[in-house]
Amino acid sequence: MANREYEKTEPKIVKQVTFEDFDKLFPDEQSCWVYLLLHRWPSGPHCPRCDNDHVYESTARPWHWQCKKCGKDNRSPYRFSLKTGTIFEETKMPLRTWFKVLHLMLTSKKGMSALQIHRMLGTGSYRSAWYMCHRLRAGLRDENFRKLMGVVEVDETYIGGKDRNRHRDKKSRQQRAAAGPQPFGAKIGFDKVGVIAAIERKGNVVARVISAADARTLHGSVRNVTADKVLLTRTSPTNI
Repeated sequence: MANREYEKTEPKIVKQVTFEDFDKLFPDEQSCWVYLLLHRWPSGPHCPRCDNDHVYESTARPWHWQCKKCGKDNRSPYRFSLKTGTIFEETKMPLRTWFKVLHLMLTSKKGMSALQIHRMLGTGSYRSAWYMCHRLRAGLRDENFRKLMGVVEVDETYIGGKDRNRHRDKKSRQQRAAAGPQPFGAKIGFDKVGVIAAIERKGNVVARVISAADARTLHGSVRNVTADKVLLTRTSPTNI
């Protein structure tokens, strides 16, 4: 009995990456470069300027490539690195330090200031910690990060009580007569409210109220909350 009472009052702990997990995922600088490469270019390096996938790896500098398509000529190709076009561009700070700062900012309950980052990691100067925090916050403000990515499941449903249980002036017949003729595609009516929801597997959930259940409305609602390259799955609609 005491254990049950303890379980009721015990706070719910959200699973997140601990410091031990972080050290296992990124034990050295090389693992951070590999992680960034696999997530930025899963199918191989691409030129950030012309999106050419026929690039040549530099033998003198690791994690650097050359693109002859957008260069001046074969002897003067366009040279780029894995950091080009990212928030890590033109920085001398190790990539593992950037990952540590991002981990501290995201796992802290109330956020973390640049001064606290400087105290914990010893970034050399407060200006360096301030610069890194501002760059990471600018990257997190990107609209693509707020959209659902990966495998996204989408479904629509109709929510609302039974019409016979409503008050007389709130029944669907009286409301349809007061509103007049409905536009084409508005098949939901007054007795049910249409809702479309999209969930990213092991991620966030986004739900929106829709005025109609036609294909144009559903397609537009899904595109507004998902990234460009996602795998969408859909089940049959249900009624609640």
